[in-house]
Amino acid sequence: MWFIRLSNSVFAAATPARHIKCLGLALVLASTAVAADDSVTGETAPEPLFTVLNPIGIAPALLRKSMAARPASLDGKTVFLVDVTFNSGDLFLLEMQKWMAANMPEVNTIFRVKKGSVYQDDPELWREMQAADAMMVMAIGH
Repeated sequence: MWFIRLSNSVFAAATPARHIKCLGLALVLASTAVAADDSVTGETAPEPLFTVLNPIGIAPALLRKSMAARPASLDGKTVFLVDVTFNSGDLFLLEMQKWMAANMPEVNTIFRVKKGSVYQDDPELWREMQAADAMMVMAIGH
């Protein structure tokens, strides 16, 4: 039987409690496996008692896409100001729309609220922007 003592002074300042709990769980599992090997009687466990899997996995390869070309000017262009309803992004975009109307009157701005969350598709909005040959500013947050 193994007894393991972890000094609180070693881990208290530098290690969060969840790390100590994970370490404790790993030590319990390891001690269970070692306890299965009874060295007093000479008997060994026929199979390992647990299997550890790596939850990270392997990410698929990413296909890189280049950014859209920047226009030389916004004069005569349409810019959609798209809100995804995250932490008052609409207030920011509406202020941006006011500023653009006062300082860039030659730019047409259209405010829209995207359907669903930031991760959900909104094909109707994308078609509207594509039909207007427009650009977009999306207020995602953070």
